[in-house]
Amino acid sequence: MFHNLTVHFGLTQDQHRALPHVSNTDLSALKAQALGQLRTPNPVALAYGTAFHAATLEPATYARTPDKCPWEQLEQLARHVRRQRYCRDLLYRGTPELTHTATHTATGVQVKVRPDLLVRSPAGRRLTLIDFKTTSCRDRAHFLTTIEQYDYDRQAAFYLDALQADRFLIIGVQKKAPHALWTVEVSANLILMEQGRKKYQRLLRAHAQQSISTAA
Repeated sequence: MFHNLTVHFGLTQDQHRALPHVSNTDLSALKAQALGQLRTPNPVALAYGTAFHAATLEPATYARTPDKCPWEQLEQLARHVRRQRYCRDLLYRGTPELTHTATHTATGVQVKVRPDLLVRSPAGRRLTLIDFKTTSCRDRAHFLTTIEQYDYDRQAAFYLDALQADRFLIIGVQKKAPHALWTVEVSANLILMEQGRKKYQRLLRAHAQQSISTAA
């Protein structure tokens, strides 16, 4: 499905964003465009998400920015995640924020993916991708409904196929008390994965067609 998989060590988030390759976020924008939806990202939400991931995944380099954020709440939530036994083990064994690029074989579209956390099994035979999602959902059942709603199924299939990985886990982090953590193995649901695969393939074909039309 993909070839020319390349790892880019040491890239910052800004450098990753500057790459001309197509990301999962770009696919969301393309979908919105096709549906005639106006996407107006919330700058506060974007800043919160970026800062939370930095505080959780790379605390040694984390620093507050001029953005408007509930910094103390965010930092407390990141500490809560890092102290949780299962998350602590994943964070200890995993590699955070590592950019990969690849080429989608069917369309020739060059893509980029940057998993929150990449964990190899001790024998090196299995590769697990972990993505942390902060959420305002009141319980696990409500959080599960957001997987299709926010196209997390598409992200899971896209990342797994591009990186030739084995598992994709989402860890939902409840922003408000009791700050529950919900682990969902999206890759275990074959129906959901096939649905996500169809989603990203359709959008990559649309992107390739759009590029041809623009060039013409």
